[in-house]
Amino acid sequence: MASYLVMEERFFTSTEASEITGCSRRQIQHWRKQKIIVPTVNPGGKGRNVYYSELDLLNLSVMKYLLSRGLSFEASLKLLMTLKQRKYLKTLKGWHNFSTVYLSLDPETFKPEFVFNIKHAEEELGANHLVIPINGKYIYSVLQQQLQRFHNT
Repeated sequence: MASYLVMEERFFTSTEASEITGCSRRQIQHWRKQKIIVPTVNPGGKGRNVYYSELDLLNLSVMKYLLSRGLSFEASLKLLMTLKQRKYLKTLKGWHNFSTVYLSLDPETFKPEFVFNIKHAEEELGANHLVIPINGKYIYSVLQQQLQRFHNT
């Protein structure tokens, strides 16, 4: 295990980040080069010189989750950036309490809109939009389970 601890925060290599999140190393490298999800330590480095924080792993996990649910890369990226802008992905604190965000798609244009409360999601459904719930608490709990497994190996 090459991860290391700095001031009570653990950091992980690209290989470890891949093992923990289920993202391929190729995906992680591509997202780093595109500045979509960059490692906290030495973001411009190569290979074993870069390290990801747990928050970085959460960002990777969110992207993996969205793509695995059939969302396009563009829609997944837009939601990831929206979550960052709304400060949901700026800190781990409170993420475990974050429950659901809804992706609403207009049936004619398929333009994605992100809805952050159930009433608005219900209105979108009433307007015949496709509404997809995205469960943040689930993503967080899966990441915590993977981290626990990783630390126990």
